[in-house]
Amino acid sequence: MSARSTAHPSASAPTAGSGPLRIVVVGAGAAGSLVVFHIARLVAAGSAGNSNTAGSAGNSNTAGSGGDRPSVDVTVVDPLDPVSGPAFGTADAAHLLNVPASGMSVVPGERFDFVTWCVDEGLTSPDDATYFFAPRNRWARYLRTRLDEARAATGDRLRVTHVRSTATGISVDASGVRVTTADGSAVVGDRLVLATGLPGVGDGWSPCD
Repeated sequence: MSARSTAHPSASAPTAGSGPLRIVVVGAGAAGSLVVFHIARLVAAGSAGNSNTAGSAGNSNTAGSGGDRPSVDVTVVDPLDPVSGPAFGTADAAHLLNVPASGMSVVPGERFDFVTWCVDEGLTSPDDATYFFAPRNRWARYLRTRLDEARAATGDRLRVTHVRSTATGISVDASGVRVTTADGSAVVGDRLVLATGLPGVGDGWSPCD
């Protein structure tokens, strides 16, 4: 699995109590969805939120302080659905992962989470699951499942918005980041993650016959 996920270091965090930490994620594929998944886990654990120190992970706006205002506000910019794209958007069950199930867990510290999921889904037997090469679209469904669970565990402390457009430009100043999109609108935030993943696939390399 090859994907690029880069947090922009220049944007400053909001001051304590000024509002939720705003994170813009460019890319809704595997990389971007994993970013949202891990943010959700941090929020659920109470270790992500506003801080008056750039780059820290304090929690000055936890559940119960600020009504229904989330502590983290994530905006994902991508015209595609979550966990789509060249690597995992295929619908063909013959397109398999190039890593066995034991190496594809998304849950830290739980190496065999995807193995267990494959067995529970009836994709393979317990005896064969560790070295089972699952279809890519099944791993995509697994990540979507875990992402939904992680988001549900945050209650009202995390808000995720999907802007279905292509990012066309990025600017940074002292107040944060600004991502412009193909439809002419803009998304602003305090942190930026570039999760653009793999380039588009093609068959230009193949012989004509």
